[in-house]
Amino acid sequence: MLKKKILSNNDPKKEQQTQKKIDKEICKAVLNGNTQAFSVLVEKYQQQIYRLGMSFFKNEDDSKDFVQDVMLKAYTALGSFRGDSAFSTWLISIAYNTAINSMRRSQRFVSFAESFEIEAPGETPEERHINNCVKLSIREAVENLCEKYRVCIDLYFFYDMPYADISSITGLPVNTIKSHVFRAKKILREYLTEEQVLFRSNENPSSGIFAIFQLRYDL
Repeated sequence: MLKKKILSNNDPKKEQQTQKKIDKEICKAVLNGNTQAFSVLVEKYQQQIYRLGMSFFKNEDDSKDFVQDVMLKAYTALGSFRGDSAFSTWLISIAYNTAINSMRRSQRFVSFAESFEIEAPGETPEERHINNCVKLSIREAVENLCEKYRVCIDLYFFYDMPYADISSITGLPVNTIKSHVFRAKKILREYLTEEQVLFRSNENPSSGIFAIFQLRYDL
C-alpha cells in the first residue's frame, strides 16, 4: 500500500473523493432495499479488514472470523452511516473498536506494523537480505513504541488516515494525535539510527523497503 501511494501518478485526493462517492451510492442502494449491493463493499474492503485482524490476532481463523464480525456490524449499523467521512474510515473505526475490545478481553496487542509487507520486485539476494534486516528493525522499532504512539503510527502511516479521522476513531484531540506522531517519529529516528538502519540505507539508498518507509516517515 505504501509503495502504491508513493509511486502512483494519480491525484490521491481526487481518487479518494471518487471512491467516497461510489461507496456512498452503494450504501444508499443497500438502505433502499438492494441488500446484495453490500457484497460489493465486502469484496472491496475485506482484505483490508483481514490485515487489521492479522495485526491484532496473528491467526488466520480468528482474522477471518473478525472480518465476518466487522462486516455484520457494519451492515447492521449502516443506517447510522451519514456519509460525512469516507465509508472506509467508518468501517475501519468499527473494525478498530472491535479489535481493541477483543484485545482488552484477551490482553493481546500486535501492531499492524508487524504484518507490514512491501513488495520489492527484482531484488537481488543481497538486497533481499538487507531489506529483511531493515524490515525486522522497523518492526522492532514500532513495536517498542508505547501503545498511544503505536496506535497513531499504525493508523496514520499504514492506513494513510488523516489526523481528523484518527481523532474520530480514537477519541483523541487532533493536536494530541499530531504530538503523538511527532514524538513517535523522533523515537523511531533515534532507534533506527542507533541500530544503524539509517546508515545502511545510505549505502544502498534505493533499497526498496527502507526507501519507502523513510519517505513515509520523513526520517
